[in-house]
Amino acid sequence: MDMRSKKIWLNTFVFFLLWQTAGALAWADDAPKTWEQLFFPFPIVGAPPQLEQQVQLFAPYFTGTEGHGFQPSAELAYIATAHLGVVATVPYQSGSAGQPTGWGDVSFLVQYLVGGSLQNDNMLSAGVQTVVPTGADGISEGDLFTGPFVYGAQRFFKHLIFEGNMTALFPTEHSSSAKQLLLDGLISYLTTPVEAQFPIYVQTELNATFYYSGTLALPPNATASPVQTVFLAPEIFLGPFGTPISDGTRVAGGVFFNLAGDNVHDRTYTVTVSFDIPNRFGY
Repeated sequence: MDMRSKKIWLNTFVFFLLWQTAGALAWADDAPKTWEQLFFPFPIVGAPPQLEQQVQLFAPYFTGTEGHGFQPSAELAYIATAHLGVVATVPYQSGSAGQPTGWGDVSFLVQYLVGGSLQNDNMLSAGVQTVVPTGADGISEGDLFTGPFVYGAQRFFKHLIFEGNMTALFPTEHSSSAKQLLLDGLISYLTTPVEAQFPIYVQTELNATFYYSGTLALPPNATASPVQTVFLAPEIFLGPFGTPISDGTRVAGGVFFNLAGDNVHDRTYTVTVSFDIPNRFGY
């Protein structure tokens, strides 16, 4: 190897070391100092356990045995105190080939950080969700639902993440509406270094909803409970990363396959993007 080649290799090696060092220092500045600042990637249907002050936009498109539908929705999340947040979601559906068009049911949730550990890399939150029957016929559940939820996450080796959501919703207006138990599980793996400025996760999400004690507010074509729906989705999650809009931009996409109970939504293709809004608590 001549002197010119040696210099090129040496300069490349030095540049690589400086790049890695800069990335590590940047991550060290952004690394969580308390368990409340821990970050976990979100499942597309469920939610992570941490509080987030953000705007999130969803763009699902479903197809099945009875037509197609585009279901955009917007979510606004606000952190009220160091351990308490409020989230509102407004959905819409544009249907075709037999599917209706109109607003869906607005939902609200109040989320409280129950606990967590920076050393053990986990977090748990709980709260109450309420679904208001604001939607059009054929889209709305037609009842006011409310009930508790629990969200939890555990990270291993800084890369492998398990998350779980459980929500129980009870009808408050019509006794014939079914009670609902929603379960969501996520396995996510960080494929990039922890200090990467553009994190990439690959993940798999499983959603199941169980309907009890009712003949209304059931899955499509179901006439009585108990009945359940099950969906499985391979997903990719990108972020958080910096953009001109937000320093905490996240993008996720996936395809939900119906495994049981809902051939009307046989496949749902979903993309979602969220933008962090700065808050005074550092997360």
